[in-house]
Amino acid sequence: MDSTTQIPQDAGVAWAEARTRVAVGRNVNVSGKLIFHEPIRIEGRFRGEVRSPELVVVGEEGMVEGKVFAPRLLIMGELRGDVVGCERVVLGPRAKFFGNIETRNLTVSEGAYLDGNVRMTRVSVEEPAASNDR
Repeated sequence: MDSTTQIPQDAGVAWAEARTRVAVGRNVNVSGKLIFHEPIRIEGRFRGEVRSPELVVVGEEGMVEGKVFAPRLLIMGELRGDVVGCERVVLGPRAKFFGNIETRNLTVSEGAYLDGNVRMTRVSVEEPAASNDR
């Protein structure tokens, strides 16, 4: 099932309109490790690790407990855990986040709740670090 994600216009995130595949549907509870090669959306409850080389969306009724590895992350629901190596993280107006965020860009919409630590990085986790050996 595909779905279109929408967030307020003032967030300035065109990719939030991208089509996503629903990985965990509403009224579904899943634990484990999700690895996808396309944009995904979580509408139910998921506990574990989520990986995608694309966009990950936590829908308004979605709840994730665990780690998320993705270049782009849109949280419209709740995430409790760690966000690692993201290029861009957006917290929508009803988002609730508890944990640690490592990202290059963070957008927090009015009304979002953030309780945790944010580490702004200059390079993504995927990029090799410059060598100190010269």
